[in-house]
Amino acid sequence: MACAACGMPFDDKSDIVVCPECGAPHHRECWKEIGHCACEEKHSDGYEWQPEKIYIGDIDSEQEKKSSFHQEQTEKTVCPNCGKETNKSEKYCEYCGYYLYEAEDPFSFGEMNRDMEELFPFDQAENIQGVPAGDVKRFVGNMWIYYIPRFIRMVHSKSPVSFNFTAFLTHGLWFISRKMYLPGILMMIAVTGTSFYQAYFASIMPSLSGGRLALGSMLSLLLSGIEFILMIFSGLFGNRIYMGYCTKKIKKINAQATARNADADQFNHALESRGGVSMLPVFSIGLCYLAIVYILERGLFF
Repeated sequence: MACAACGMPFDDKSDIVVCPECGAPHHRECWKEIGHCACEEKHSDGYEWQPEKIYIGDIDSEQEKKSSFHQEQTEKTVCPNCGKETNKSEKYCEYCGYYLYEAEDPFSFGEMNRDMEELFPFDQAENIQGVPAGDVKRFVGNMWIYYIPRFIRMVHSKSPVSFNFTAFLTHGLWFISRKMYLPGILMMIAVTGTSFYQAYFASIMPSLSGGRLALGSMLSLLLSGIEFILMIFSGLFGNRIYMGYCTKKIKKINAQATARNADADQFNHALESRGGVSMLPVFSIGLCYLAIVYILERGLFF
């Protein structure tokens, strides 16, 4: 049975007081707190308390909720933004207002991703440029297994170099796939311009001689060197640029969530929708580039 005042079930150690008028049972502390029967308003109608059956599962659930609430009120969590402690039950840091993700809440991207979490565990409260690694993981998406360890390693070693083979091979397209559109488009323009000039130079080379031929050859080599440098740059520093992009975007999303007093689901949805990959622009720009290269190789422009 449960107390008529607080609704919590009795146990073997409960000190119970029964109302002499209606028979409603109370914890002695609850009776002292309110000073009368919790059902006093019904006494004038001849009310008689009737016991309500409570199942063991309900008792366990209520006790678990009470224990969990008490634990959250006493436990502290460290804000990754300012480093100060706040009650674990709070959604926002009491000092700087940063949204505090719940470390015990597993980020789930399906059964396979849960298996990856068990095989490659990491501290989701790890600070990556002022952002919890758990937030970065959700923003990156399913490829977190590749990026998170490299981000953490760069932070610990304070080194901007972390080779990314995909970024090396595709440079501009890789940046675009990770929604870093400006550097990606600029690189694709540079690569397309190099291909255009080389095709143009090949078409007019038979008519050149002497100094003009040498100048044209040097310019062609220079452009090819620039393209190769872009590949090397993308491979060596792509992960570092992407880490900076992720943390900057997450801080912006967090500030917007704080201003709107958004809940955890809204914040996490914003991370997932604004992060991850975007393949449609990759396919579109990639097809345009291949079409331009095909036209240039066939000499249709010249």
